Amino acid sequence: MGMTTSGTVPVQDGKLYYEVKGKGHPLILIHAGFLDRRMWDEQFELFSNSYNVVRYDVRGFGRSTKAETKFSDFEDLHALLQHLKLDKVYIIGVSNGGRIAIDFTTSYKNQVDGLVLVGAGVSGRKTSDPVEDQVWKEFDKQMAPQEDLIKQGKLKEAAEMDVNAWAAAQNPESRKKIMTIALENAHVQLDNPWKHQVSPDPASYKRLPEITVPTLVMIGDRDVKGMQLIANDLHSKIPGSKKVVVHGADHIVNMSRPEEFNRIVLEFLSLTHSRAS
Repeated sequence: MGMTTSGTVPVQDGKLYYEVKGKGHPLILIHAGFLDRRMWDEQFELFSNSYNVVRYDVRGFGRSTKAETKFSDFEDLHALLQHLKLDKVYIIGVSNGGRIAIDFTTSYKNQVDGLVLVGAGVSGRKTSDPVEDQVWKEFDKQMAPQEDLIKQGKLKEAAEMDVNAWAAAQNPESRKKIMTIALENAHVQLDNPWKHQVSPDPASYKRLPEITVPTLVMIGDRDVKGMQLIANDLHSKIPGSKKVVVHGADHIVNMSRPEEFNRIVLEFLSLTHSRAS
């Protein structure tokens, strides 16, 4: 097995922690919004057999610095790629990581060779669909007690609510791991890095039709209903994108259904690679 190298990269008013392993085409892994780079442990090892894999902690999470001034996650990613001298990359983003991947692609499209969006959010998305609005209203109602828990400083209970909502289909072992990572990152509930976030202008949601790189939209059938609707929307707006529903997978597809996730992603990337070369 190859060596893992790690380091930090200076970004505007902060630092990002990253790890790199393997040789081949660069592949960037971006974690979900209540976890950190460790959600990728299995893929970091496996994918490094074929790719130069980079995983990092988004600002506010893991070993990266807190977000205390205005910043953009996609500019942080750009700074990381410049630091590592990586020009063309594949990106896999889960949840908030998917939002960052989309923001980066719409802003720096010449740097992205392939995109895997897993239960992805997208900045600037507004819905006028009453059915979807109702779905999110019900989800917000389910999550409403979280706000009080955070105000009371009960971050453990707040983190547990996230795990119950977003990681409902995990086995006991992966659930335990997710819980550990979520608890260590529970302070983001209070810090709220998103309040400092500057999104691309015009919003990425309006620019989805400009994404021309090979794109795989992946969603678990056990994911939150609203996320499934967003996946359909992304698929319909990103030209030529491919959509895959992973049965028995929750929001964190790579940990709830790792074998399927790994197979589907590696297959998609190798197809993308053979088309490009």
